[in-house]
Amino acid sequence: MKNRLRLFLKLSFLSVYSYLAWKFLAKSTLRLVENFIAAPVSFNMDTLYINWNTSFPALTVCEMYNSEKIWDLSEQYFGLNHDLKIDDFVSEVVFFSGACVSCAKCERMECPSNFTELLTLFRTKCSQLLQNCRYTNFHFDCCEEFLPIHTEYGICFAFNSNQARKNDLVRFANNRATGPGHLKFDVSVDIQLHIHSSNDVPVPCYAGMIRETILLGSTKEIIINVMEVYNDDSVAQLPLDQRRCRFSHETTEWGRKLGIYEFYSYPTCIVECGLALEMKYCNCSNHFIAPAVKYSGGVTVSICDYYGLSCLTRHYEEMQSERKSCDCISSCEEPEYNIVYSSTEDEFESDKEVTQVQISLIDLPTLRYVRRSINTPVDLLISVCGIIGLFFNASILRIIEILFYLRELKWSEVWERI
Repeated sequence: MKNRLRLFLKLSFLSVYSYLAWKFLAKSTLRLVENFIAAPVSFNMDTLYINWNTSFPALTVCEMYNSEKIWDLSEQYFGLNHDLKIDDFVSEVVFFSGACVSCAKCERMECPSNFTELLTLFRTKCSQLLQNCRYTNFHFDCCEEFLPIHTEYGICFAFNSNQARKNDLVRFANNRATGPGHLKFDVSVDIQLHIHSSNDVPVPCYAGMIRETILLGSTKEIIINVMEVYNDDSVAQLPLDQRRCRFSHETTEWGRKLGIYEFYSYPTCIVECGLALEMKYCNCSNHFIAPAVKYSGGVTVSICDYYGLSCLTRHYEEMQSERKSCDCISSCEEPEYNIVYSSTEDEFESDKEVTQVQISLIDLPTLRYVRRSINTPVDLLISVCGIIGLFFNASILRIIEILFYLRELKWSEVWERI
């Protein structure tokens, strides 16, 4: 009787202890899992800059609207006595900005329908736009490095762009051997200059990009500094919803179907989302982006005629509003560029018929961000097992011992004592 009472008390104590221990273990494990999901990544500063290779930023040059050029070329193309309203239509098509108000007039006048031909005629070619290019005082053929790229501003010319080159090999690296890079070139028209990372493309209203409007005949000098982001190998092991960023090779499913850009970045995602909205509202896309679509992904995108451009104009506000809700996240490899110095229009006087542009790094970076994974799945497993070992004195060796003792135990004698 005493043995049974003693056994009952032991079992009661073990039951209460096990209940409290398992309850605490469950709460602790849940808290560890929540922390693992909520804050899996940390940012630190790295100062070991001696062996860094810093890529020179990408530059994209886009031609700006010039009314005098449009008028002169319209006289050559349409004749001296052409309807002047055609000039407005041509201007809005050749320098399409998301809306075409004059397209509604095409029902009452004969508008040119070959938009590709208009772009070829009225947009300046690379050989005419860019001249006298040199990087760290080495001259090069401008059109061999400034490559055409489809953007929402039309076909622009991009320097050191992975999207334009269709590969992500590091070019124009800056290190202790080369020193800070600087690029000089001349342009023959008014331009908008975009300075961004090698995987980005110009998009309107994107805060992470430097934009400068440079008028013909001026001299422009811009000096920038760069803060890069280095990703530890452990970051790639985290799922997308935990690290909250995409690597350049992790293109979206929609992006792979379109095939416009080779690498992921936030701006490319916005462009692809904008095309999807145009297809949703008007079943066509503008003549700047649609020609870049590769049909190997099974997606057919038709180029809008002036009826389609009128549709885009009617739905312009809705599409701009929906673009803010596009399912796009930042890139894991986004460097940060800041202007240290930018010359004003009146600072340099020039009577030349070209614009002289110089872009320079102020110095080699001595700091960079490092993104690391705080907790990997292995770390989570170790933490949980550590708690189990603390409260239950459990380990793999202990579990093997218990199994061995249970096997060797003489169960008949145990039941006789009970």
